[in-house]
Amino acid sequence: MEILNFKDNQKIRKDIEPLYVSAFPEDERPPVGMFFKTVLLDNDDLLGFYDNNEFIGFANIITYKDICYLFFLAVIEEKRNQGYGSKILQLLKELYKDKVLTLCYEEIDDKYPDIDLRIRRKNFYYRNGFLDNEMKTCEYGVNYETCYIGSHKVSFEDYLGLYKSVFGKRVNKIIKEIK
Repeated sequence: MEILNFKDNQKIRKDIEPLYVSAFPEDERPPVGMFFKTVLLDNDDLLGFYDNNEFIGFANIITYKDICYLFFLAVIEEKRNQGYGSKILQLLKELYKDKVLTLCYEEIDDKYPDIDLRIRRKNFYYRNGFLDNEMKTCEYGVNYETCYIGSHKVSFEDYLGLYKSVFGKRVNKIIKEIK
């Protein structure tokens, strides 16, 4: 599988943007313009994944200290459930092998109508080696659980610092830890 970085090849935006918009709810993603602006920061990578020159999906990784936060991961709909998500995660684990890789997923609770989908997402990450970080957050009014793979759990202070490194101090008002 070939990996292209948006910083080196901004032409991949044509592949990534429609998937970014369709794969994530509007309340769980920055506006498109802001997203493509922040991925040009030094600590933010937007990676496109291609199999035989065919676009498969993308991952957005933010690096802070020894932590890499998998902000977004998506595979195009027609390639889902074919092992591509796991292949991408394996490539990311190799690419960032000296870092702690962390991510969040939507809160698991029976009160949500899409509980089955939420459980499938969580199980996908755990099948791929992630562990419970034992931290929950509320971001822009959406509750998340976190997981990680690497040498240590991620503290809320580092999680918040990571967000601040991209979005500035305003995240103090937007992201809260759920105790």
